[in-house]
Amino acid sequence: MKTKIALTLIATTFAGSVAAMPTFYAKVDLSLDYLPRDNAKQKNHDHFQLDSNNTWIGVKGDEKLNDRLSVVYQSEWTFMLKRNSNETFTPRNQFIGIKDKKLGTLKYGKNDTPLKQLGVLVDSYNHAVENNADMQGIMSGENRIDNTLTYEAPSLKIDDAKVDFSLMLPIGPSDHIEKSKGGAKVAGKDIGRTFSGSVLYKSPLFTGGLAYDYGIPSNFLRKGYITTTDTHTSTSGAFAAANTIRAIGRVDLDNGLSLRGLYQNAQVNKENGNSTSSLNIDQANSWLVGAEYKLPQAEKWTLKAQYTQTNTDMKNGKQDRDIWQVMGGADYAFSKKLRTYGYAGYLTLEEGAKEDHQLLIGSGVEWKF
Repeated sequence: MKTKIALTLIATTFAGSVAAMPTFYAKVDLSLDYLPRDNAKQKNHDHFQLDSNNTWIGVKGDEKLNDRLSVVYQSEWTFMLKRNSNETFTPRNQFIGIKDKKLGTLKYGKNDTPLKQLGVLVDSYNHAVENNADMQGIMSGENRIDNTLTYEAPSLKIDDAKVDFSLMLPIGPSDHIEKSKGGAKVAGKDIGRTFSGSVLYKSPLFTGGLAYDYGIPSNFLRKGYITTTDTHTSTSGAFAAANTIRAIGRVDLDNGLSLRGLYQNAQVNKENGNSTSSLNIDQANSWLVGAEYKLPQAEKWTLKAQYTQTNTDMKNGKQDRDIWQVMGGADYAFSKKLRTYGYAGYLTLEEGAKEDHQLLIGSGVEWKF
């Protein structure tokens, strides 16, 4: 009898430990890109580069406390595979939190803003980050913030659809904004001084979302995948606190066609730590239209096309800044965890009468494990 009781206790303990085991995961995304350099003053030449894109490694878990409560956690790192990279590991989303089945989830740590998370749903080239071919290279709003409290409400079910609400309240360590490894820090130690929130409606056919950032540090005047500083245009970026509104929409049809769209307006919020180049920005309007089509007769193939544009209105007599790019390509999925892809893009950057152009051709492989 004692032996049976002991065996039962051991089995119960072992079963509990298995259920509480953390999940280790990773993704490797490598591409070889061709970007011919069209120099303003130097001789033009071809340029090839090996890019380690959205490559990461992480651990996450959900530790059940009782039938209603559990502890959630995640620690994720960008893993740079290139030998000439200055940082091998850079922190991504990292948090610990408490989840209540009825009241929702509260997290503390470093997180993507709710506004940024909406962009993932429509950006077909979200993985292409090192060559800046994703929409992060065109527009502001793609932000990850340190020292945040994030609340995620339980999903509201409406027939076959659901509505999700999320609110992020960052806490600044000082009176100015600043960049951090893999993210940024807001200004001010008072909770609620800055925030990011979103509401998302999702059904099998339609997905729609609206988000707003207030005082969230962001990068204006992006330049896409221009690979050289020897260009006709002169501006090179502007880091500043931003007030941003973003709306997205996505329609997924039964025939494998997915239509995507995004509109965004961003304005500079005056804060200590804003770069001097942001003082002349009036507002930036951005939009994205795209489509993905999974071939009915060859479901492993997906065709993609996307157009992205940002028009930045300047003040104090400064020249307006316009940038747009068109991308197209195809993916081939060997399995749910392994795919190869190819793409081509063309980017135009205008600053008053000055103008730059850049071609991009790339091919890569993505492996999840």
